[in-house]
Amino acid sequence: MRATCRLTCCSLLLLALMQTSQVSAHSKTDVITVQNGDQLTGAVDSMTAGKLSLNTDYAGMIQIKWRDVHQIDSRYLYEVRLEDGERLYGRFSSSEVAGELIFSTHGKERTLVTIDVVEIRSIEEQLADKLDLSLSTQFQADPTALTLILQARGTYDVRNGRTGFNLRFDESKTKSTSDEGTIEQSTKSSNITLYREFWMQRGKKASQSYRVLNAIYSSNEALGVDQRGSLGFGLGRYFIEELGHELAMSAGIQGVREKRVSCDEQSDDAASFIAPGTFDTGLANTLGNANLVTCNDAELFLNLKWHLYHFSDRDMDISLVGNAYPSLTDSKRVRGDLNLMLNWELFNSFFWTINARVDLDTAGTQDDKSLEKSDYQLSTGITWTY
Repeated sequence: MRATCRLTCCSLLLLALMQTSQVSAHSKTDVITVQNGDQLTGAVDSMTAGKLSLNTDYAGMIQIKWRDVHQIDSRYLYEVRLEDGERLYGRFSSSEVAGELIFSTHGKERTLVTIDVVEIRSIEEQLADKLDLSLSTQFQADPTALTLILQARGTYDVRNGRTGFNLRFDESKTKSTSDEGTIEQSTKSSNITLYREFWMQRGKKASQSYRVLNAIYSSNEALGVDQRGSLGFGLGRYFIEELGHELAMSAGIQGVREKRVSCDEQSDDAASFIAPGTFDTGLANTLGNANLVTCNDAELFLNLKWHLYHFSDRDMDISLVGNAYPSLTDSKRVRGDLNLMLNWELFNSFFWTINARVDLDTAGTQDDKSLEKSDYQLSTGITWTY
């Protein structure tokens, strides 16, 4: 099952990459005027993390620091998010005043101060124009351990909302030597998250809020998780929306389906039952998959997303994503995860990445005392962004 899921995800990722090579429907006729008066011609893709992405015929995709942009002239449709959370839809036109943008929305012209704009999204027709993609790989090897990590993140922008995905696969092999000989251990984990955010459009304050729908598939051998799927719905809000700094939180309820030995609620007597959410791997192998049962649970979810950008000759990007899942059907169980990622720019579209990840499950040792309640990982590698 795990191999099939990985093959499917790799196929979807390959399809996305193939789509990005298609000819863009957005003609490269947008004109960007920068601080020294130079003009660059291309197709404005987006502005996020303080950088404007411009697709050109002569240099491919280039990144322009937003603080250096003075004017934009384009005939295409964009969504603009301001510092106060307001979202506007319209077109840019040339301005006579440096640092101010003329934006036509609903038949009216509006003057926007450049530093008040925190995000620009191009509202396109083709997948290649809508998709923002980031690929990361980390590989570590020493005489006693081998770790391989593959990650992908992407967003798919449409009007009034955004669809995103996060994929992570990692495998660790360790080798230890004792009087009994050499022992090799291998653990694998994976996480596939799909989410859809729906903007709320009624007033400036409401535009800082959004509805969120998410679907998650995960596995983690260190925690005894073989197959877990969830589907949830909730509400979120941006608490900080500044150029270079964002903080958002969301909360909701989700249904969870996973395979384990028993669906009974945890008790203090670990020997008399199997705790929800985990299972004894050795026992499962002995009894066979036929003895595993599919359990349905309900739990809350709390999500925190923090993003900080530091602009310099070599930009730094810090992101923190945390999740907590208190169970509604098992009062003694709480799951959670925390992911911290630091990116330092090496050169255009390539970053040096340090990634720290922690997974927690209070039911982790109930089925098998050899299992853990937490699984953590620290890795480094190269990230490429599209």
